[in-house]
Amino acid sequence: MNKRISLGLTVALILLSITATFAITMTVSQNIYNGLISKLSNRFELYEGISAIDNFVRTNFYGEFDDDSLFARSAEGYMKGLKDSGSYYMTAQDYIEYTRRLKGEGGIGVAAQYDSEKGKVVITEVYSGSSAENAELKKGDAIISVNDEAVSVSNAASVIESLQIGRRFESVNITYERGGTTKTVSVMRGYTKTVTSSYMGGVGYIRISGFYENTASQFQAEIDSLNAQGVTSLILDLRNCKDGTMDYASAVADILLPSGAESATAVASAIKSDGSVYKNFTSDASAITFPGGIIVLVNGSTSGGAELLAAQLKAFSKAVISGSTTAGQMTLQEIYTLEDGSAISLTIAKIVCYSGAEYYGGNGIEPDMPVEFTAGSTLATSLEGLATDSQLQAAYAKFVQTAA
Repeated sequence: MNKRISLGLTVALILLSITATFAITMTVSQNIYNGLISKLSNRFELYEGISAIDNFVRTNFYGEFDDDSLFARSAEGYMKGLKDSGSYYMTAQDYIEYTRRLKGEGGIGVAAQYDSEKGKVVITEVYSGSSAENAELKKGDAIISVNDEAVSVSNAASVIESLQIGRRFESVNITYERGGTTKTVSVMRGYTKTVTSSYMGGVGYIRISGFYENTASQFQAEIDSLNAQGVTSLILDLRNCKDGTMDYASAVADILLPSGAESATAVASAIKSDGSVYKNFTSDASAITFPGGIIVLVNGSTSGGAELLAAQLKAFSKAVISGSTTAGQMTLQEIYTLEDGSAISLTIAKIVCYSGAEYYGGNGIEPDMPVEFTAGSTLATSLEGLATDSQLQAAYAKFVQTAA
């Protein structure tokens, strides 16, 4: 039997519902408000502090200063305050160089390494069709100076980098020694090769120094070359590899990985701080394999895209990871350009592997086959340096032992 509810009771229930809804809304709004006020207060204190410094400097500084320089230094300091290697400020010229590098422009077309005995940077490879080849530079040439800057142990790394990146079509003066004779040549920039290979018997070796726009095509070309030589095992060297983007690294991974659709998921995903998926990294159905297996060499300077490639090969059981623990910086950056042409790189997401593994915040990839870089070793860039590279020796010996 239906019971009628009185008008007074109905009105009372409606008022109670409105009151409860209002109370809940006010509580939520208050929490949001308090959070916003806290953030605004912190932001105001930050701006107020900077403004106070600026006012004091402009009133009391004895000397001249440039507003553009002040802005650049301030922006640089702000980004450094995040204490994140993937987040940094770039001047307009830095940003131009950054975009050129990602396009694979700016190098002269050589691989080089520092020779501690000679105290010089020695060219280990001259790439076919490069400006270095046109300038008749050869493998084994010992570089004495670049643009009149003498090579030393303290600047060897920056000298090597200067041979690989820079402003396209800009000339660089290189003084080198060959057979007791010293010569200086002018070489035009414009060629960057990030993938090199060599082989010994059935073991192939590929080294990747960065992940740029042309890295995947170079990697495919080196793979095809090794396959044509009958290579059955591969050593993939990602040591000291930290430059480039996740997208370009994912393009290289696509060559070696099966389709993510086979497991109804992406091969990796970028996850933002709120837990949402910013983007997925996928792979097609084709995958190049080596019957004898793949060993990936990593070290503490393997980070970013190189970690993504190593982590995905590990997740799909496509390779054995050897060497030492990686940097643990597998995060995604976004570039934000400013009105004056400068830009910032900001870490906006962490990368989560197909397996669910995460490698960021200094939590790097632990190698399946730990091999330390022994004292006196020299990091090789090809199998020709096998005798002086303890980590490369261990990887090569593993394949030789397996074949035996």
